[in-house]
Amino acid sequence: MGLWSRICSAVSYVRDVASSVVSKAKEMAGKAIGFMAEKAEGFVGKVSQMWQRIKPHIGTGRKILQMLGGFITLPWVKSALAGLDRALAWLEKLDKQPLVKKLQKALEWVINWCKNAHQKQMEEQELEEARHHAQAMAEAEGELSGEEKEAVSAFALVNSYLIAKAEVDFAVKRDTLQDFEYFLRLRAVQKLLAFYETRMQAVKSISDVDADMHFMVYAANALIQQEAEFSDADTLRLDNLTQRLFGKPIIPFVFEEMIIAWEKSRQLLEEEWEKKNSALSKDRLLHNRLVRALKYEELEPAEVGVLNDLKITLPRDTADLEQLGDDLLARHSYVNAAEGFLQMLEKEEQQLIAEGKAYLLDQGAIVGALLIDCSQNDRAWSSLSRQEQSLITDFANIFAADCQKRTEAGLLVEVVA
Repeated sequence: MGLWSRICSAVSYVRDVASSVVSKAKEMAGKAIGFMAEKAEGFVGKVSQMWQRIKPHIGTGRKILQMLGGFITLPWVKSALAGLDRALAWLEKLDKQPLVKKLQKALEWVINWCKNAHQKQMEEQELEEARHHAQAMAEAEGELSGEEKEAVSAFALVNSYLIAKAEVDFAVKRDTLQDFEYFLRLRAVQKLLAFYETRMQAVKSISDVDADMHFMVYAANALIQQEAEFSDADTLRLDNLTQRLFGKPIIPFVFEEMIIAWEKSRQLLEEEWEKKNSALSKDRLLHNRLVRALKYEELEPAEVGVLNDLKITLPRDTADLEQLGDDLLARHSYVNAAEGFLQMLEKEEQQLIAEGKAYLLDQGAIVGALLIDCSQNDRAWSSLSRQEQSLITDFANIFAADCQKRTEAGLLVEVVA
């Protein structure tokens, strides 16, 4: 079971316990969208190909300078420096001289790096240094209390943010993607860090750095790891945080990125189809012209070569284009159906009823069950009966415009909170 499947299970379990009335339709929608993410290649093709198409549209986000510009002059940093001096003095009093040296070095490193953050991005060696300094600051926090601990914690948080930011940049630069689940984690981390940056820019004093900000960066660092570990307790806390700060539970918060990625990939593939269709049309015209000319005159050797090549390539390219067209039709249905499931998860039943979409609860459950069957049994679009295809397509078409709007609004650039 993948990370998001475990997260879905953890959230669903608690909601089942908390409420005796659980919408079966919503439960089915959650399962369907989870299976679609887990078996992404069965719905939208190879993840590696999708990654190459959408990678240019994923920003590495706002410059760190926007948040850390003039770092040493920020009001909260000025007040924190006094607390850091007291923290170092307290550790010396406790005869923790080795820790004092490590902490002092760590704090100086964070300050110096933030001063020059606009000049460069963190490299692997600097990332390792940041991780090493994180250990020193964590050790110091264990020895401190009060304002002194708050000051060290604030700097430790900045250091943790720098680590997460660097991990994101490295991930986006990679030519390959581990799997689609990792893509969803990457996007969740980008959204969390973007919100953290917005909050951090508004900080005036250390007391403004609250538990939510600490948890955002903690969650970002946990989720960006190749082998992410996230406890049920952390999952529920993140679910609570996304509901309060982003207005949606963790599952829609994460899976809307799947829809945006799939739809953008589909749009780019559609552009590819149009180019190939245009090229194929030109080849057909050329082929027909040469065939007609051959009836009345002898062709030049070069023209004979072109005609012979076209006799081979035209049937092949025609078949390839037809297959690509079928794939596009299937992806259009899958992506828009996923948009429907997401709306079922985002909206309360009363809201769906008020919008005249109460029928989604029944229809969505039926389509969801069919797509789960496709996922579990590797059923391709072409293997579905005409009735099954129509069932999915009719449901999906309802959400085509909404899917496009969602994609345009969050077009794979780092989210501005």
